[in-house]
Amino acid sequence: MALRDNLIPPPGLPRRLATQNLLFGVGAGTFLTGSAVFFTRVVGLRPHEIGIGLSLAAAIALVTAVPLSALTDRFGAHRMWTGGVVAQGLLFAAWPFARGFWSFLLVIACLELVATVGQAGRNVYLIEALDPETRVRTQAFSRSWLNVGWSLGAGLAALALAVDTVPAYYTLVLLNSALLLANAYFISRLPEVPRAAAGTARRRVGAVFADRPFLAVTAVCAVLTCYMTVLMEVAPLWLLHRTDAPKWWLGVMTVTNTLMATTLQVAVTRGAHTVGGAAAASRRAGLVAALGCPVYLLTGATSGVLTMVLLVVATILLTMAELWHSAGSWTFMAELPPADRRGEYIGAFRMGGSAQSMIAPASLIALAVTSGGWGWFAIAGLFLGAALLIGPAARHAARSREQMPSVPAPVPA
Repeated sequence: MALRDNLIPPPGLPRRLATQNLLFGVGAGTFLTGSAVFFTRVVGLRPHEIGIGLSLAAAIALVTAVPLSALTDRFGAHRMWTGGVVAQGLLFAAWPFARGFWSFLLVIACLELVATVGQAGRNVYLIEALDPETRVRTQAFSRSWLNVGWSLGAGLAALALAVDTVPAYYTLVLLNSALLLANAYFISRLPEVPRAAAGTARRRVGAVFADRPFLAVTAVCAVLTCYMTVLMEVAPLWLLHRTDAPKWWLGVMTVTNTLMATTLQVAVTRGAHTVGGAAAASRRAGLVAALGCPVYLLTGATSGVLTMVLLVVATILLTMAELWHSAGSWTFMAELPPADRRGEYIGAFRMGGSAQSMIAPASLIALAVTSGGWGWFAIAGLFLGAALLIGPAARHAARSREQMPSVPAPVPA
């Protein structure tokens, strides 16, 4: 029964939101699994052009995150979420017509922009619709069901890759387009939620950059998010170049991460619905991530089965960091922003993650893989420093929030 409670959300809005995320996961998993082949076979790109386009699109999303997310504060979370997902669905329907680098860059950049709007709308909607404890558990259920959808989508993409024809690759993007538009209809049927009253003094968009306590939390959380770079980028390269583990063991590590994210995310959110609880969860995330780094290093000196076991142990530690950090960051995004500027603050928070995605891969790969291994201690030091700093930073931001002029927060629907 306990396992079921951690896998099946309660009826009502939490279950509807988890179902919505499941649909999104199927579409995203279908496209992303086969996207590299689609871009090369259909759009006609070379590998370096894909990398340049993705980096440019990420940079555009980074610099526009705050003003685009602030649209949610002005027009409402439900409307922006629905509109953002509709726009994504229509843009995916345009992929079969893309040919060459510039059309690729146009579509991928527009997708990043509308995804920013839609994600900000979704986050603010959850904050305004649910009380803190229910909100964090609902986010956890949604993330678990997203992983299930992602796995199903990856299986569908594998079928298209096995067929290996242009029409099959068209199916990848058109299926995602159809699922996104269905998702938008699903979202439009969710109940409206009360909005926070506008502040008495109109502030310009970008005022969040003057809120140094909140930016400090954002920066520390961005460092903690490096767990994802380690799991997705650094660890595979380390296995391939510095250990004797077989290549197929990467699949075992991926399955381990996916199963844990699906079954344990709800359980680890207990107590994380307050700022203090979120700080404690984030601190645990930093500590276990720091512990996982020397385990990776050890695999460079072991052999055979022991190496394979240690790689799974390190994956488990980094996945626990992922689960705890996710629970903590949801609460920081919900509880630290002013009630009438949640979209803008969420945009700033996402900028930290985007900056990490741009900087960390090259930096951490150089530290760990090309250094010969000693760089794992430097990465562990980053995680340990973030673990020590997140508590004081969160408390300072919470005190600063209490001293700010406030507007009435909406009662959860």
